[in-house]
Amino acid sequence: MKKICPVSGKEFEITNDDLKFYEKMGVPAPKLCPRERQRRRIAFRNFTHLYQRKCDGTGKNIISMYHADQPFPVFENEYWWGDQWSGLDYAQNFDFSRPFFDQYAELADKVPRVNTFNLQSENATYANFAWMAKNCYLVFGCVRDEDCLYGHIVWDSKDCVDNLYVFRCEWCSHCTDCVDCYDVHFSTESANCNESYFLHDCRGCTNCFGCTNLRQKQYYFMNQECTKEEYFEKLKNIQPFSEQTLQSGKQWLEKLKKEQCIFPPFFGVKTENVSGDHIYESKNCHGCFDTKQCEDSKYLYTAHGEQNCYDISFTGANARFCYECLTIGNTENLLFSHGINQCSNLAYCELCYSSHDLFGCNGLRNAQYCIFNKQYSKEEYFKLREKIIQHMTKHGEWGEFFPTKLSPFSYNESIVEEYFPLTKKEALSQGYKWKEDTETTHYEGPKVKIPETIEEVTNDICKQILTCEVTGKHYRIQKDELRFYKKMGLPLPRVCPDERHRQRMELRNARVLHNRSCDKCGIDIQTTFLPDRPEKVFCEKCYLNEIN
Repeated sequence: MKKICPVSGKEFEITNDDLKFYEKMGVPAPKLCPRERQRRRIAFRNFTHLYQRKCDGTGKNIISMYHADQPFPVFENEYWWGDQWSGLDYAQNFDFSRPFFDQYAELADKVPRVNTFNLQSENATYANFAWMAKNCYLVFGCVRDEDCLYGHIVWDSKDCVDNLYVFRCEWCSHCTDCVDCYDVHFSTESANCNESYFLHDCRGCTNCFGCTNLRQKQYYFMNQECTKEEYFEKLKNIQPFSEQTLQSGKQWLEKLKKEQCIFPPFFGVKTENVSGDHIYESKNCHGCFDTKQCEDSKYLYTAHGEQNCYDISFTGANARFCYECLTIGNTENLLFSHGINQCSNLAYCELCYSSHDLFGCNGLRNAQYCIFNKQYSKEEYFKLREKIIQHMTKHGEWGEFFPTKLSPFSYNESIVEEYFPLTKKEALSQGYKWKEDTETTHYEGPKVKIPETIEEVTNDICKQILTCEVTGKHYRIQKDELRFYKKMGLPLPRVCPDERHRQRMELRNARVLHNRSCDKCGIDIQTTFLPDRPEKVFCEKCYLNEIN
């Protein structure tokens, strides 16, 4: 079946297998294409914008992803999870004379929300979407991490600083899309590597500097094999690393990638029958990006442990038979829901935990058989649920995720801007909200000169205010950050954390598959590289033959 997306105007396909999945889930085929469905979902997720405000429960000053201008109350974590309040206190009846989403919006504007998504975490006040994390600072998408600073989607890692999409790594910094690495820095698309710098697409390598496309190698410098003595002599000649050394290494690596490196159609490890990009230890997954340990699923974006799921975004824990959901974990049979953990049989719910059989609920814990936060008997629940679905179908609401007008976040406040960038004019013209940047600075002191090497840096640097060389924003060096750079022998960053993250994001291709020909044999392939890009992209067979 071919359909035209009413938002993008592009044609998309719904296969027979897709129709079987939708039938099993009891929902109609989607109206929007996969890309626009993803955009709509992630507009509900504010990842990195944190504000100071008061807890509406205790009056304490707190850090929150919700600005003080939001209509709903915001509680600090401890108070939100406590017994001082109940989501059932905000129950409302369903009115069959009005659309579902209008009524749900009224409920969502009343129920208290937790200031940050930090579950089972310790000393992670300045992290967001943290789960089982300890001693982490400004890591967003911080899952089972310890002693990490500055990151975006850092999972199962320890002692890492300034990374983007790393998994099971230790003592790594400035890495993007790296897996199972130890003491690796300024590297991309690499796995099982140790004690190396400026790698791209390397596997099982140790003591390598400025290398690409290597497999199970040791003592390589600028892609040239050395003896052990030669390698460490070359390394010694450029140590201690200076800012100039780092810039030269980055430029060399980018030159290698454009002129000599070959690229596979997608990056991944231990996959079977998959399509998309950055897929690891997964099988039978299609149209998936940044997917780990998933099976029999489609249209997953930053997902871990999903089985038989479609259209899931930013989920770091297991889920089965879920559709059109955002930030869920340990769940089964969810529809059109957001911020759900340890739940089953939910539809159109947000921020619910340890519950089952809920419809249109917000902020419930240990609940069952509720609609709009109102308690019903089991029989009443299923009878009313069916009537509401019929009502929503009549109004064209059933089968679609929450409309973006219900998101509490502006376009440039939510994570959607990072993956689907728009200007203010473009966002407003498409019906999104826009939040003006009101960040102010009161620092009028002297501009601090950052030493070239870490050996010249004293502990006093942590007391000083630094100025980003790119944006002009002010930032500070944390004590743990300084300890890390001293241990690793790396110079301090000269740009602020936001700009460092932006630069890493620029290293990744957009989550869009394009038709292109293999630059070796000419067969048709699908890849995130546009056809006119200069990089050499091979089909999987040619790539493996060349690499091996």
